[in-house]
Amino acid sequence: MGIKTGVLEPREPAIDLIRIISEGTYTTFAQSLKEFISNAYDADATEVDVTVDEDCNTIVVHDNGVGMTLKEFGDFFASIARSGKSGARTVFGRTNLGRPKIGRFGIGALAVAGVAERMTVKSTKKGSSEGFEAAISLENLRKHFLRGEDLSKHWRFFFNRWDGEPSSLHFSDIRIEGINDDIRALLQRPGQMKLDEFFPSTSKLSGLDELAWQLGIISPVAYAFTYPVEEKHLSRGKDALIMDKARRLLKDRIQIKFNGQPLRRPILLPRYQPNKLADRKEAEMLLKRGIGFEIRYLRSPKGAPVRYEGYVVVQATKLFPEELRGVLIRLRGVAIGWHRTFNISAGVLSTMLPNLSGEIWVEGLEEALQFDRESFREDHPKFRWLKESVIEKINEEEKGFRQRSVKRLSLTKSGSKRAAKKGMRPGDVSTQPTASPIPLPKADADFLPSAIFENVPDHITRILPQINGCWERQYYEACAVMIRRLIETMIIEVYWKRNWDNELKNPETRDFLGLKAIIGKFKADPRFSLDSKINKGLNDLKDIGDIAAHDFRIKVRKSDLEHVRDALRKTSERLIFLVRTISR
Repeated sequence: MGIKTGVLEPREPAIDLIRIISEGTYTTFAQSLKEFISNAYDADATEVDVTVDEDCNTIVVHDNGVGMTLKEFGDFFASIARSGKSGARTVFGRTNLGRPKIGRFGIGALAVAGVAERMTVKSTKKGSSEGFEAAISLENLRKHFLRGEDLSKHWRFFFNRWDGEPSSLHFSDIRIEGINDDIRALLQRPGQMKLDEFFPSTSKLSGLDELAWQLGIISPVAYAFTYPVEEKHLSRGKDALIMDKARRLLKDRIQIKFNGQPLRRPILLPRYQPNKLADRKEAEMLLKRGIGFEIRYLRSPKGAPVRYEGYVVVQATKLFPEELRGVLIRLRGVAIGWHRTFNISAGVLSTMLPNLSGEIWVEGLEEALQFDRESFREDHPKFRWLKESVIEKINEEEKGFRQRSVKRLSLTKSGSKRAAKKGMRPGDVSTQPTASPIPLPKADADFLPSAIFENVPDHITRILPQINGCWERQYYEACAVMIRRLIETMIIEVYWKRNWDNELKNPETRDFLGLKAIIGKFKADPRFSLDSKINKGLNDLKDIGDIAAHDFRIKVRKSDLEHVRDALRKTSERLIFLVRTISR
């Protein structure tokens, strides 16, 4: 078996490679790994194994798909803005197994360009005797970027190629080494709760469990419990859409494992806090379709510019984990972003939004898809139409939401009267057990998880209970002001730890600059390489804090804070990591 070595120089990037390397392609590490899973899906893989080593420094994605030749690797996987997985392609946009083809831009090699030091790809194509291994130093690529050099001259892979592989052998291995310290810190985070018990937010899970949960949501895998709603609540005639979508996933015959454990889509609705179900009578009401929750189906009208169909489940009280709140868009079998894709809080009752979760499957929106494949162009006319259409249909559910609330209240009052006649207090259930096997959380989850702020200075941690206390007591404007202060304090701490705090001060007065200037300097600082989503989060958090502090004409509402909650958590985790990594 002769081995040939060489350097592969894919065609010149068709996009601004510098922007992608500097800003990062994805907002979360799960979205990066989704790219490789999508490649395996398009290659008709039936088995995909994602393995993270003990130190969270190396990740390997192995699949038994059709594989690639070295030429196909260079033409498609290593080149930018081209789609491939050629052995599984058909002219109808489906693979040989009949799967809808996910790939569009061909950005496989860029998926981890900003989060690791080295990537190695090894593959053998079905029916071919050729095998190859190609590697690129992503760390070296970033060094050239920091020097201001043309990256297209350094976008090259060193390869080994050989013959003599059996024609029946076909696979692809992607090895990602030298994971960035901030990603490793998140993956190594210990968990307060486990996947098989109730958790109010995925931030309560260990880093690896949270990654597994996220991959289950965004990947083309079957539901953990057959359907996204308990089967006993479904009927074939009324709920054909949900049942057909779930069965389609089973037909794809793909099994994805994460560290040896099967990945499943972790959606089972309705999903209440355990203490809401402690009373048997109340539990019966909350879990009864038409009283405690309802499933509504959304479909685009005939002749619409975008075709879509989906469902939303609206339940009586808050839905958990909170990451499931909102509507998730699926395109060609995978999620685009997360459940907060739509800012639907502007069009529905703020009290209804935390109780709602749904998915919609979309066709005809590819041209609005951003390069990262986890977001859409907000100004694209098709996406704007889709957003307005979905919000309008969800608004129609407001009436049903109110009617169910009235009905539950009526049933509760009548039950109280009957209990009073029997000498019982309302809510008493004398012969039924009320204990829950699941630990009961607080009545309302903290606005910002305290676990993020372990082992940080007191002048930062003492702001946290003020934010959560204002949230709990519904002092929303005060909460927004304290969020503003937290962001300012953390950025200053990052610079102070590195003896750079003078950079944030007025050279004449030696006072710290205003928050706008501080954020501007932080975002532009090449030493941190912040991604675009963190930059946007900083702007959004400052804006809501400014409104609360300075604009008496605008009232900050609960829905406004809900809209920035995810950005606050992610931005805080990034800043706290920077605070911890350097000691003065």
